[in-house]
Formats: sequence, structure tokens, C-alpha cells
Amino acid sequence: MTPNTEAMRAFSLLNTEIDLLERTVPASVATIDMGRLQTRAEVLVQGRALLAAQRPKEVASRMQTWVADSPKDAAAWDLLSAAYTAQGLSVRAIRADAESRFATLDYPAALDRFKAAQGLMRSNPASADYVEGSIIDTRARQTESIIKEQALQDKIDR
Repeated sequence: MTPNTEAMRAFSLLNTEIDLLERTVPASVATIDMGRLQTRAEVLVQGRALLAAQRPKEVASRMQTWVADSPKDAAAWDLLSAAYTAQGLSVRAIRADAESRFATLDYPAALDRFKAAQGLMRSNPASADYVEGSIIDTRARQTESIIKEQALQDKIDR
């Protein structure tokens, strides 16, 4: 990629970001191909643009791939949560929110969100996705374990 091409891409992203800040659907949204985006900045900014244009399925699809490769990217998990929320996929949205909290090392908040997802699945069996439920249960146990380890370490440090 030439320096001029990189500058044009950066300029385009900046224009998209400005449109989003002004709460305007960016004109560039018509030509976005989430599968072709390479950098984190492109994926996140263009994902937000597609959400503004009410195209959450495209965002969710790309963000699922992104977080599988970058599970510690809290901003990507937040965007995935927003995409799931826009589709009415509450359990998945709550889990993505929990993963975002986990990525920022806010383990108590992550555990709270995982438990909220478990509660939603119990109270509304129609929302149950058994694979998602299994992931949520496993992640809740992992998070509880980390919280217990931290509490034990705090006792030892005193």
C-alpha cells in the first residue's frame, strides 16, 4: 500500500468517525465490506457505521471472527454486544458485555453479567442457545475462580 493510499484510508476513517459523532449515518456505509477490512481501527469504526445504518448482522458476523482472534479486545466485544442487542439476541449481548468486562480485568462486573445471562436463560427458556449457555457457564466458573484467587492473594499479601 502506498503512503497516499494509507492517507486516503485514514482520511476516510476520520470522516466516518466525524459523521458518527454528529449522529449521521456515514455516506461511506454503502461501500463497506466488513470482510475486507484489515486494521482494528477500520473494523471498529466501520462496524459502528454499519450499526448506525441498522446492519447489525454484518457487524456481528465480522466481530465474531475478530474477537475469536483478539479475545482481549474490549471495544470489539462492546461492538458485538451492540450488534446482538440490535438483533434482539439478549443472551448473546449480555455474554459479549461480560467478555468486554473480563477483557478490562473487571472480574466482578464480568461475573455479574455472566450470571445475568444465566438468569435470563433460566427465566426464558426460549432464549436458550445451548452452545452459548455452555460457554457462559464455563466462563462464569473461570471468572469465579479468578476472583477467588485474587481474594486469596489479597489475604496472603496482608
